[in-house]
Amino acid sequence: MPAQSERVADLYSASWPVENQSTGVRQNAMQNVFAEVLVRVSGNKAVVNNSQIQAVLSDAQNYMRQYSYKRLSAEEQMVYERPLLLVATFDSQAIHRILKEAQQPIWSENRPAGSFWIAVEEDGQRRVVSESRDQVAIAIKRAAARRGLPIVMPLMDLEDKSEVSVGDVWGRFTGPIKRASERYNADYVVAGQLSQSGGQWMGRWSLDLGGNVENISSTASSKQQVVADLIDQIADKLAARLSVVLSDQVLAVEIFVENINTLDAYAGARRYLDGLGMTQSVRVLQVKDSAVLFEVKVQSSPQSLIDAINIGNNLRRIPTDQGLGGRYSFRWRD
Repeated sequence: MPAQSERVADLYSASWPVENQSTGVRQNAMQNVFAEVLVRVSGNKAVVNNSQIQAVLSDAQNYMRQYSYKRLSAEEQMVYERPLLLVATFDSQAIHRILKEAQQPIWSENRPAGSFWIAVEEDGQRRVVSESRDQVAIAIKRAAARRGLPIVMPLMDLEDKSEVSVGDVWGRFTGPIKRASERYNADYVVAGQLSQSGGQWMGRWSLDLGGNVENISSTASSKQQVVADLIDQIADKLAARLSVVLSDQVLAVEIFVENINTLDAYAGARRYLDGLGMTQSVRVLQVKDSAVLFEVKVQSSPQSLIDAINIGNNLRRIPTDQGLGGRYSFRWRD
């Protein structure tokens, strides 16, 4: 099962479908891959419209560290419409420098993980998309990977089916869906439907983030296009809360963390704080019993740091804490 607020390990890598491995095809595709990485890291789909960003897109090869090709399965080729994927990795420090100089936001590698419950109606039958090689599952994973969203699809095994039905997912009934999502340790839950009418595909999804439910919808000529647009809308909403424009000013924030009972817990808490996009450095000020006081230096406002922490489940805010004296108290997850 996925970890809470997963670290996106391949944030600076992306892929693009290609017809062959020729130099010309690769060079054209490389700009698209580079643009995709800039969108993923910034969390801003419109980042490629920035004039400073457009000026560096043609120099994609200068920022690339490595590339390779992946041959797609028959099912994947029906989604990607090409036989191969060009996979490229770019220099993370260069990406951050480009975005900062263009005054664009940066979204950290620590991102909330979501569970996706999507019911599809085809040929008069409804099914819940599961962790399989289903075309809709592939399209969802592709779109989520493009935006750097860690997601999980339900297994739809006996345990899931005992908790939630196709009708629950189709109707977006949050009660049974949220109960069934507990086993996946998700930070947010997406539930919705995909259907076809008059040659058009329609999607109506709900995003439940911390009890706040937002409805989104889209219509397109293919289910892949609908899924891509809906995933974009979810990524935009998450990034609007979590991405930050880095400042040249560095502020120190004290984060007091309880329930640090093992070396693994200490390492996990420190690694988590260090992985937030606005963090410049993390150091330990005090260790007492099962609690650690960290000093976190950030290139943003303290509130941006707290908002980034609050949206995940790794650290839970202690209710009595009011952030007095610039110190905020949390409890490390059990």
